[in-house]
Amino acid sequence: MKVNLLLYTFLLSCATGPCKKSDIHRSRIESWITDRDLSTVVRLSFPSSKCCNVFFDDSIEDSETLFRRFRSVYPYEYLLKRSVHECNGYLLLGANDEQIGKSLDGVPLLWKTEILIIVSNNVSNNSSILNDSLYGIANVNIVSMSGIWSLSENYLKPRIFNKLDRYEELVHDYNNFDLRGRELQICTIFRPPMTYLNRTVNKTIDSVQADVYATNNDLQWDGIEVQLLLTIAKKLNFTFTVRYPEGNTRYGAPHNATLWKGGLIAMVRENKADIAFAGIWMTQLHRKFVDLSEPWHVLYIYFLVPRPRRTTSFWALVKPFAGKIWASLGALFLLAALYLYARAWIDSKFPKRFRSFFVGLIDLIGCFLSSSVPSTTANNKLPILLWQTAGWLIITAYCSSLAAKLATSQYENRIDTIEQFLAANLSWGNMGEPPPFRDYFDLTNPYSAQLPSKYRTVNNVAQLKKLITDGHYAIPGKIVDNYFFPDHDVPNNDLKMYATELQIDERIGGTFQCSFRAPAVASEAGEQGKCIDRCNHRIQIILLLKQTGITVWHLRSVIRRRTSYSLREVREEHDGYDGSVQVLGLTPLAAGFSLLLVGSFLATFMFYLEVKRVVASTYVRQVLRRVTNESRCLVRRRNRHRNDIVQ
Repeated sequence: MKVNLLLYTFLLSCATGPCKKSDIHRSRIESWITDRDLSTVVRLSFPSSKCCNVFFDDSIEDSETLFRRFRSVYPYEYLLKRSVHECNGYLLLGANDEQIGKSLDGVPLLWKTEILIIVSNNVSNNSSILNDSLYGIANVNIVSMSGIWSLSENYLKPRIFNKLDRYEELVHDYNNFDLRGRELQICTIFRPPMTYLNRTVNKTIDSVQADVYATNNDLQWDGIEVQLLLTIAKKLNFTFTVRYPEGNTRYGAPHNATLWKGGLIAMVRENKADIAFAGIWMTQLHRKFVDLSEPWHVLYIYFLVPRPRRTTSFWALVKPFAGKIWASLGALFLLAALYLYARAWIDSKFPKRFRSFFVGLIDLIGCFLSSSVPSTTANNKLPILLWQTAGWLIITAYCSSLAAKLATSQYENRIDTIEQFLAANLSWGNMGEPPPFRDYFDLTNPYSAQLPSKYRTVNNVAQLKKLITDGHYAIPGKIVDNYFFPDHDVPNNDLKMYATELQIDERIGGTFQCSFRAPAVASEAGEQGKCIDRCNHRIQIILLLKQTGITVWHLRSVIRRRTSYSLREVREEHDGYDGSVQVLGLTPLAAGFSLLLVGSFLATFMFYLEVKRVVASTYVRQVLRRVTNESRCLVRRRNRHRNDIVQ
């Protein structure tokens, strides 16, 4: 009866003018779905896809007609009989199950795939295209001449096709999400301030022994991302078990182009965990192997460099004057000694001892230092007086400046740039796998390109402590809410040796985020994981947490409760004058004592030469003994004479 009515309608339309044989197919298609209804179906079936892949059989005229009508209502680009990964929408046109099944073979059944099937025929309730196992975790709407179906979106087994009464009911309800208390597998590691879970117990999961985190109180169950997980779990109504990743690395490492071994990434990639988090960076390498959520916070790489230490120098006595001043004083002494030497040879009344250049130089030094010197002739008193006056002024200036220099703390140069980092010959590293240097540093920069060569693998905590104690090691880490957090646990006493952080490259940055799995094959565990991912990407739950301020609140709450004083102190400046007086040690005065010893030795040696010159061939020791005996006799005579006077 229905076919006869369609034929009658077609004949009436042809009675008013010429009519082709193909027009009966067009009239038949337009009769069961109008352009307005087709536009509604396309719009509601592809809410997020901005590109569509179209598959149909050219030999079926009904499919070709539907395709032409689809082009008139679809506002975006489409690809005909080609599947491109960037296009998440798929339109399958056919007249029976077999045609739809062939087109479905080329469709990736991922969480972001949106499939619209239009069948230009009747579809029975036991049709093969209504088998939910064909579609994995994709979103599916089916429209036919006999009914409308939409595949349930909660991604919990079993998924079912719901039969609808109107095209307007094909809306994908991404906001109404309920996991109904299902247990998910969560994977994380101890990494403050993101997670503070560090005690595990052995538990059997899916007939396999696994390390599971256990907590005795709420304080152990803490961390910024732990608190965010609790918020998401409450919102989506799921429970969870938190597992420690397999292997000895945090995130693992790629084995080849398709295989990832160990760590958090491998756990979600191998369907052993539905969610993984622990400050995972949004890098191209990570995105290649797993899907990541929206970022909840942006961080940068920092190095904690050794704090500038107080400096003491053997040559501290020369600090009051610059090098040019010392050179000028030396030249002045030489010129003055040369003047005395020349005048002694020209002026016969001038002291003959100045005919020795060395003796004249020694006398000038003695006068300059206000030491007692031999009397001078009348024609030389004024120059010596002026010389001594200049010496008093210079010595006064020197002593006051020296006191200020020695009593004030002096510090090493700060390390604020990559160039200074390299000049200080600092190394850096961490325990585990090397980081992706291209994601961390700008390797086109000549200085940043040298940082990977400074990296060294740290095998254990004892080696890390030794590197820190030696003082030529930079601690990598991150700044969270104005506090520095090292990548590995560093004792508070060791942090006292380190100063304000060095941000290696302001252009380089990363984002911390929870990572979610995107399985290629549908499984119950995989679908649960994709449920979380779908919710995150569609209703943008991470974005909502940011917009409402929940992430910031948990971030500051955790840091306020768990941050030690040492982590706060590393950003404070300690290399400036603090008002205290520097206690002098032996090193700054070592040059003065050395000069005293050298002067005493030279004076003794000169005395020896003078005595030797006077006594000629006699032994100096005999002369000194005779002088000593004569001195003793002189003392006895003076004492006897004093006694006689007293009597």
